[in-house]
Amino acid sequence: MRSILRTLLSKNPLKEMADTDRKVLAICIGAAFVFWLILNLSRDYTINRQVPVSYLVDPERVLVGRMPDLLDATISGSGWNLLWETLRRDNLVLEVNVQNKENKRLTGTSLERELSRKLSSNEVSIALPGFESVPVLTTPKEGKRVPVVSRIKVTFAEGHLAISPPDIRPDSITVSGATDALEEISEWPTEALTFTEQNKTEARVVRLESPPEGITLSRTEVSYSLEIEAFIQETITVPVTLENGPEGKKYEYSPKTVDLIISLPQSAYGTVTADDFRLVADLTGLTAGESANSVPISVEQQPEVIKGLRFSPRVVEYYLVD
Repeated sequence: MRSILRTLLSKNPLKEMADTDRKVLAICIGAAFVFWLILNLSRDYTINRQVPVSYLVDPERVLVGRMPDLLDATISGSGWNLLWETLRRDNLVLEVNVQNKENKRLTGTSLERELSRKLSSNEVSIALPGFESVPVLTTPKEGKRVPVVSRIKVTFAEGHLAISPPDIRPDSITVSGATDALEEISEWPTEALTFTEQNKTEARVVRLESPPEGITLSRTEVSYSLEIEAFIQETITVPVTLENGPEGKKYEYSPKTVDLIISLPQSAYGTVTADDFRLVADLTGLTAGESANSVPISVEQQPEVIKGLRFSPRVVEYYLVD
């Protein structure tokens, strides 16, 4: 391969030309390119453009439904004019003014006329192929107070948990828009976020989900905080109460206490006692003979700070005594 390349380079005719000849060749190539460019840019072409659309609405009114925010347009003209039009791409924006109006009808002819005034030259034309007449309606803006809900997912580092639900402030916002649109809104979410392997309290400002066209929010951000602590285990001995046995009957049961293994925040260690729990073996609808019977133990009361507990045995054995 290298030998072939060397052979081609060695036979390069430009090496055998005088400097003057090479300069003349370069001028001829440049002139030919210029003539080719002039010839081709003098022809007519058609290009496709997307035209952004914005709507000017009175502050106390909103658009009804979803209006088009982009229009597919074709621009026709000579290559020179289209080249200049392409360079000033950002200047072609359509503004629809519906201030002081309840409705307005958009037609392809009227929009093409307005867009034509924004073009760089009278020799350039614009068309909106396939555009159908669209009514633009406005209605008085209404407000509705709705709660903010979190779309934030949190995973915790080993041995850590949240000690309370997330705190969002403010916990509600005012959503404004057309009455029909507000009927379907009962809450407003935050942006979707994920926090992983959290081992300390998280506090930050989070954005609310962006509203669709025609809906406005009283605020776009809320404060989010989640208290996170390390959790430890503690063992507490708690008595079991036998309840709702038949009147006039006396029962014995075992065990009369169980050891609860509880999970609680490190800061709450030592603050929980047996009096904070109520364990019950309920005999409602049950009868017992002389032989032993079993009934499950249920936790009827426990502190809110407890995030988990387990105990064994899960039942008491009871029997009727004279």
